[in-house]
Amino acid sequence: MIKTISVRNYKSFHPTTPTVIQIDTSADKPVILYGLNGAGKSAIGEVIDGLGRRDPRFGHCSLTLTNGAPFRYLVYNHAFVERVIGEAEGMPGIFTLGEMDTETQRKIDEFQKQLSELEGKEGQIYGQVATAERLVDSHYETAKERVWAAHTTYAASEPMKGWLQGYHKDKTKFFEKLRDTVVVPDENLEDLDLLGQRWADTDSKESAKSTVNLDAASLSGLEADGAWAERIVGSGSSRLAPLIEKLGNGDWVGMGRKYIHDDGDCPFCQQALPADFKEELVKLLDGDRQARIEHLQGLVDRYEQKLNDLHGAVKLVQGEALVQQEPTFKSSWDALYARLQVNLIAMKGKLEKPGDAATLESCSPAVDEMNLAVKRVNERIAVFNGRVADRTTEKESVKTAFWKLLRRDREEAFVSYAQHRQPVDDALKTHRSNLTKVKDDIRAITTQLGELRKQRTGVDAAVEAINLRLRNLGIESFSIGKKQGESSLYRLVRPNQDGGDLKSLSEGEKTLISFLYYIVLLSGSETESVDFSIEKTVAVVDDPISSLSHNHVFDIASLLQQEVIKPPQDKPRARQVIVLTHNLFFLHELIKLCGKGSVLLRVLKNAHTSVEPLDPKDLLNDYDALWQTLRDARDGKIPKQVVPNTMRCILEHFLWFTQRSDEFGKALEAISKQDKNFKPLERFLNRGSHQDGINLSVMDYGQFDAAYYLAKFEEVFRTAGFEDHFTSRMAVATPAG
Repeated sequence: MIKTISVRNYKSFHPTTPTVIQIDTSADKPVILYGLNGAGKSAIGEVIDGLGRRDPRFGHCSLTLTNGAPFRYLVYNHAFVERVIGEAEGMPGIFTLGEMDTETQRKIDEFQKQLSELEGKEGQIYGQVATAERLVDSHYETAKERVWAAHTTYAASEPMKGWLQGYHKDKTKFFEKLRDTVVVPDENLEDLDLLGQRWADTDSKESAKSTVNLDAASLSGLEADGAWAERIVGSGSSRLAPLIEKLGNGDWVGMGRKYIHDDGDCPFCQQALPADFKEELVKLLDGDRQARIEHLQGLVDRYEQKLNDLHGAVKLVQGEALVQQEPTFKSSWDALYARLQVNLIAMKGKLEKPGDAATLESCSPAVDEMNLAVKRVNERIAVFNGRVADRTTEKESVKTAFWKLLRRDREEAFVSYAQHRQPVDDALKTHRSNLTKVKDDIRAITTQLGELRKQRTGVDAAVEAINLRLRNLGIESFSIGKKQGESSLYRLVRPNQDGGDLKSLSEGEKTLISFLYYIVLLSGSETESVDFSIEKTVAVVDDPISSLSHNHVFDIASLLQQEVIKPPQDKPRARQVIVLTHNLFFLHELIKLCGKGSVLLRVLKNAHTSVEPLDPKDLLNDYDALWQTLRDARDGKIPKQVVPNTMRCILEHFLWFTQRSDEFGKALEAISKQDKNFKPLERFLNRGSHQDGINLSVMDYGQFDAAYYLAKFEEVFRTAGFEDHFTSRMAVATPAG
């Protein structure tokens, strides 16, 4: 059965937004659509017909069915009448009805029984497929929600929000993207902090950075000089040397030398010095000892200068962010600097006391640690320079790594989804395989049935079926017969005439005979090569009461109910019946005949056609329909321009029922005296002026105010003493008390 009808860009339907008509298929009920002329009912039937014939003009419209079985859409509408009655050569014959021998009929019955069983099985399998597909959808929706949690976690944070650009509103798109992201099980993934740093580097305006170069190795060379371990003493050629050596005070004497003055006294004991003391002191302290001390002084000066240069270089590079990010840099430098300071102090101590050996601890281990830290910093700098060298590639790499992190984070959800999905997929595969086999069997039997049905004697049975229905309707002025020399065509037969012309039929007769033809055609086919059983036919009937008298309207409603909607139990019936009408009498007849067993919809048109559920209590008769039209205009469901004419029609009906023309005339006149703007509407509503040519152009729809007209219409009823009638009809709640 048809579940939904989607119509777009056809006649009064919206050109871009599809109108989707939902049909309740939970119970096997006829579908009845009611609407005023011009609302868009016929367009719905034309869409179904066009889609059934695969007309490319309706490619932007669509139908969804309860299952995928092929159906025939047989639509009775104006176009059908024209095809049946309007053909000059005659009405086309119905080929799949006729008489045949008993054995052929037995085979057909047997095949038909098999076909019915297969179609029943086909329906069951379609149900199994639908159930499995719903389960697949359910698992998919559950998995999507679990996977979407990853989006929820990061969607509000930068820069992750930007990495998710394009996936913020579509859970399905996000799920598919993450599912297609491949992560090797042992793949080493960078964490979000590192990805954020990479992104920040790439997103910055910085250019490539210079590497860090710190020369600490040369200090180790100065530390390794052998002079630090040597004892520097005075010359042995001085007669003072034995005494100084004995006393071990050579460094003390060297420090005191600067205090010797020309008076010749000792700077320490203030005693007179020997006459040659200065010459002997020169022999003792100058020469080789002095040269070695000067060598030490040079070592200390170079060491201190290099240390200061190194300290300045380190201080300069410590402001670099990448240096600050290397945790070992500061600690290794602090350790190295402390060791260098200790050695410098020891070196200066050696200068003060050259005779003592100085012990220096090698800084090479600390230098090595420092060099390792510098190496790691330079590696960071190289990575940074690589990032900024090709920012676009680096950004894509960061995004790819981020999606891999998300995929690994949601891996359990994908594994669970696959585990739940696999058995359902297996079952679905089995069901579809079974469905294919059943369809093949149906096609084979249908082919055999088609061959057997070709053995029928022609269209005689269809002719008799149509004529029988004409007689049952009391129509004897014409009948149907086979056209001479054309056994596949019908012709019109009138009493006491050699021939009849189909074009001589009145509009009502055309409607009647074409509808009877339609009923018979439901169980047959117009061509020998195509054969659809009525059980696989969707019958669509669009206003089959055009130009008919009220008696025949009742007859058509009864025929539709008894032969199409609910035929006898021993006769096959259409898979689904859809009826479209604008006639309230016909609508109520159908509702009465169907009881509560029908789906009722209402077709409305304002700017464009829309469809909504219909409560039969809202449309009891033509007068009710007029008030419904006024309510629809108030609610914006139909064009506001219908308001004045609808108001006038309501007054005409009401005055005819109540015979209260005088009260309404006085009410209209009283309102006009109070409100001069009401005068044009008064003339339009006042039946006494309907023959006045002034009314032909009284309404200015360009300045139309529906709310004003409805308010004045209420005032007319209130002034005339019938406010309760207006209130109840417009469904306005009355105040309590």
